Amino acid sequence: MPIYETVFVLDPSLDDKTIQKEIKKVEDLITDNKGEVLRTDKWGKKRFTYPIKKRHEGYYTLVLFEGEGKIPKELERAYKLNESCLRYLTVVSEEEAKPIVSEGKEEKTQEDELTVS
Repeated sequence: MPIYETVFVLDPSLDDKTIQKEIKKVEDLITDNKGEVLRTDKWGKKRFTYPIKKRHEGYYTLVLFEGEGKIPKELERAYKLNESCLRYLTVVSEEEAKPIVSEGKEEKTQEDELTVS
């Protein structure tokens, strides 16, 4: 399954509890559609270079997920219906899923095994 990343900007006037609910809704939408959330990065409030919907700043969040091709369409539909979502973008990620390695144990990659003669 392909890996996607979606960035969305929420209205900064929302309280922290509501922002966390909105992020949870996006994560739940992904998992409900047989996707897997790999990582969620909360970038926080950032100032815009120009006003968006009469706002000068927004709360940015990035979600990296793996799933089927229908999930981005579902996300777009949900973003459009959500009035507190100012902007969004979902793209196919160039990042590959990396296995989680336990501490103290390193896995050899193909690059480690190649030698230059």
